[in-house]
Amino acid sequence: METPRPLEICFLPFFAQGHQIPMVQLARLIASRGQHVTIVATSANAHLFQKTIDDDIASGHHIRVHLIKFPNTQVGLPEGIENLVSATDNITAGKIHMAAHFIQPQVEAVLKESPPDVFIPDILFTWSKDLSKRLQIPRLVFNPISIFDVCLIQAIKAHPEAFLSDSGPYQIPGLPHPLTLPVKPSPGFAVLTESLLEGEEDSHGVIVNSFAELDAEYTQNYENLTGRKVWHVGPSSLMVEQIVKKPAVVSEIRQECLTWLDSKEKDSVLYICFGSLVLLSDKQLYELANGLDASGHSFIWVVHRKKKEGQEEEEEEKWLPEGFEEKMEKEKRGMLIKGWAPQPLILNHPAVGGFLTHCGWNAVVEAISAGVPMVTMPGFSDQYYNEKLITEVHGFGVEVGAAEWSMSPYEGKKTVLSGERIEKAVKRLMDKGNEGEKIRMKAKEMQDKAWRAVQEGGSSHNNLTALIDHLKSLFPVST
Repeated sequence: METPRPLEICFLPFFAQGHQIPMVQLARLIASRGQHVTIVATSANAHLFQKTIDDDIASGHHIRVHLIKFPNTQVGLPEGIENLVSATDNITAGKIHMAAHFIQPQVEAVLKESPPDVFIPDILFTWSKDLSKRLQIPRLVFNPISIFDVCLIQAIKAHPEAFLSDSGPYQIPGLPHPLTLPVKPSPGFAVLTESLLEGEEDSHGVIVNSFAELDAEYTQNYENLTGRKVWHVGPSSLMVEQIVKKPAVVSEIRQECLTWLDSKEKDSVLYICFGSLVLLSDKQLYELANGLDASGHSFIWVVHRKKKEGQEEEEEEKWLPEGFEEKMEKEKRGMLIKGWAPQPLILNHPAVGGFLTHCGWNAVVEAISAGVPMVTMPGFSDQYYNEKLITEVHGFGVEVGAAEWSMSPYEGKKTVLSGERIEKAVKRLMDKGNEGEKIRMKAKEMQDKAWRAVQEGGSSHNNLTALIDHLKSLFPVST
């Protein structure tokens, strides 16, 4: 009797943490099912996840990293700047995006040298469509945003008449739920997203870091529109937890957070973080501080801020109201973290009852996994759409909203949202009362669905099995 051989699968993550983290987690999941996995990455990007790959290899999983050279010279970047997490301005970010095109010859050489059974690139590598067709290698596309977002993009494209008015809100027709956008998507974003959707064509489907219950009716909506299969394999972070049990790393900042949170009542603390990319203007940070102070609620605030060149020290503190930090420390009501924070640990602490977020997809999925409702304040790009999934489709969040559309996380918006607007949204969620409790209950219900999805027999667990079985059916994989 012939013995089935493992599939050889090649992954190509994009140079951004929001893309790279869930894609590497997907690669690890597939390797844990006995398949042979290669991740193609540049040196600095590989450094960000190599430790986890080494742990998987030690566990007996067949997974390796194939290094290619980041085209620093071609795009004009210094050595070591290879990921958007290192960018603080649009010029640097644009060069990193440009590099994604320059690596095509190297990737082609890798695929020719050791042709895989399947090629799974990130959606941003739009050239992968022609490459896989030319090399006759079956391709699936990894899409780090939700299928809901894709459906919203398609509906906006199909109904330009919805945006004829100069001011919002704008009603979006043709979707399973009545949805509104407060501001018009920028023309540049529409062009970008449409080109990405075209890149999904001629693939065996789209893999997303989500679970079927979260995208609900939008999966069928997408499949009917495109004729492409959606594979929900997520939340990938929860699924990885099922196969890798690792002790928590004790660090000074972790211990400080835990000690502070342990002193607070259940669901009494608001966690604020805008991810690794979004930079708020100093004026917006000032208003955010005012809103948090006026809300009267306890908070942990992770501040990610770019200091302007030549800025004097006395000007440096003007992004906070005078005496703000001293007041919060005296009242034991606020903790500011100026740097990295252990986000999953904070979100999963019983004292945390809300998350003021930029609505980046990884952050949204982490909040859902922890059962924490959100206060939404989208930063850029697809985050405006994620806000609607949270607030209008599922109702486990409250909107601060947005006053203008931005494609860039690096330049603070010209229109500043007032402290009063932020205070109102925070109070709607965090004040004791009927509305906040209903929202919190919906968040807990979605958390339960997420955890059930990743257990054996759950939707995402079954989807991973079905995905591998589908890929095996495409090839004569016997020895």
